Amino acid sequence: MSLLDSDELLNLLLRQRLISEQQKKFVLRNKERQRQQLRKFQKERNLPAGRGYPDMVDIITSMKLEIPGDQKKVLTEEVVMRTVAHHLNIPFKKLDPLDLDIQIVTKTIPRSFAINHLILPFEVRNGVLQVVTYDPEDRSPLDDIEQVNQIKVNPWLSTRSDIRKILSEFFGFQQSITAAESQFGNTGNSSAVDIGNLEQYVKLSNTELSSTDQHIKAAVNHLFKYAIEQRASDIHIEPKREACLVRYRIDGILHTIYKLPKVVHSAISSRIKALARMDIAEKRRPQDGRIKISQQDGKEVEIRVSTIPVAFGEKTVMRILDTSVIFQDVDDMGFSKRDRAIYNSFMTAQHGIVFVTGPTGSGKSTTLYSTLKKISSPEINIITVEDPVEMVHEDFNQIAVQPLIDVTFSTILRNILRQDPDVIMIGEIRDLETATHAVQAALTGHLVFSTLHTNDAVSTVIRLQDLGLEPFLIASTMLGALAQRLVRKICPHCIESYEKELVELQRMGFPVSGEGKIELKRGKGCKECRKTGYAGRIGIFELFPMSDKLKKLITEKAADAELRQVAIREGMTTLKEDAWQKVKNGLTTVEEAIRVCGDA
Repeated sequence: MSLLDSDELLNLLLRQRLISEQQKKFVLRNKERQRQQLRKFQKERNLPAGRGYPDMVDIITSMKLEIPGDQKKVLTEEVVMRTVAHHLNIPFKKLDPLDLDIQIVTKTIPRSFAINHLILPFEVRNGVLQVVTYDPEDRSPLDDIEQVNQIKVNPWLSTRSDIRKILSEFFGFQQSITAAESQFGNTGNSSAVDIGNLEQYVKLSNTELSSTDQHIKAAVNHLFKYAIEQRASDIHIEPKREACLVRYRIDGILHTIYKLPKVVHSAISSRIKALARMDIAEKRRPQDGRIKISQQDGKEVEIRVSTIPVAFGEKTVMRILDTSVIFQDVDDMGFSKRDRAIYNSFMTAQHGIVFVTGPTGSGKSTTLYSTLKKISSPEINIITVEDPVEMVHEDFNQIAVQPLIDVTFSTILRNILRQDPDVIMIGEIRDLETATHAVQAALTGHLVFSTLHTNDAVSTVIRLQDLGLEPFLIASTMLGALAQRLVRKICPHCIESYEKELVELQRMGFPVSGEGKIELKRGKGCKECRKTGYAGRIGIFELFPMSDKLKKLITEKAADAELRQVAIREGMTTLKEDAWQKVKNGLTTVEEAIRVCGDA
């Protein structure tokens, strides 16, 4: 009998102090009843049982036993299987979909064989096929793989639920892609390459994929679902000469997820464009659209779609707008105590302009939406002017810029005051006319929020002057500016301490003094963070509030450096100083602060 379905497993867990003697007796008394309940549950919901289900591992983990001495920690399937792996001297692998090659997983062994025996190939290393299995004591399936593929097999151990989930997702997605590829024909010659955006290229009898095709529907649905599961902020679908790359941006970093046959690229693009109500036939011009999808838990996610012609076809980028990410509590965004108090004074001001600055992807939209959400109430009228509307929210009156019909920032702002607003949010100030209307709104008693593309908060003043605004108008209406960036947070599951030389930190530009070493934190890299050492992101800020002295200097057209010196003397924390505070507090790393701030 396999260890995974014997009472010996309980003895092993007992020796490792993962269960108590009383818990062992409890399991033995109730194991048959629990086995029947699991079978009944599986049958009622028509779930795939898998080989040997339910065994002792399933029974133990379904009872949700608390590990002795740690009442907060429950004995999970992963803990049990790691213990079994250590006992059998077999390496354990936590399956991360982002690390797996879909071709190796799905093309090495047949789907039915993989599912029946719960075996998942994941890598060929030095001529040896590495496979994950659930029951390593059953050697016969591994021998069959060796014989058929004429390659040596090295087994690893993982959990039944992880193997089943990966096999279901990968084979399901691959099946959809293969079926679509077969439907459209993969000729394997140069005529399959779409270079129409660089040269005029005509192919007769080129059958376009119907957007109702079930295989493409399934594939696109999988891409959406998988991206949301992985906390991706963007999905990139990129046509190359002979393939189609699918990449996800997770915590600000792009990861290649799939490499698909080029022949299905047009079909996937057409399906996405159909969902976003875009013109499927138009492939020569950039287009924008939106998709709203509902998840199984009832939560809705908006996806903003952008297509643009590139060298080998049409590239599609989808921004995933999750309400739980876009609308955050301002107190949890990473403000220091001083900056939070100042920003609160901006939010509660009766009139004036507040600028949020930073490059694309620095979290400006999140800050503005979270701010508006915080101050929104039935007593005030909030109007936003955006290009495009990022996240639709019923508490705001949102206006989308449409240049084709002359609905621009400036034309809307000419009429917006007739809508009796209390708070106005302008997506971006790009020209003098828009800036002038924003100033007029502030002068007439309105609170205005907007964004600018500048490297730091103080540069906002110089940028407005470059646009043509008079210095006295800037000084009289501007409440302040907030520059921000996003840094990745250290993974809480693998955080560790280490020491760093103070002299080395000084050379990097951090505000430290003295000699010797300082204790800092970093992520070692684990299964929870995909070996990156980071999980999630937090803001770093440079808040530049207007004071009487600064207003006087702005009116006198003082230089950027002088304004910065005065602001620092009055207590402004620079981006790099705020990043250093988060490094000292163990929220992020030195390397991440350098990557994001550079020489800021």
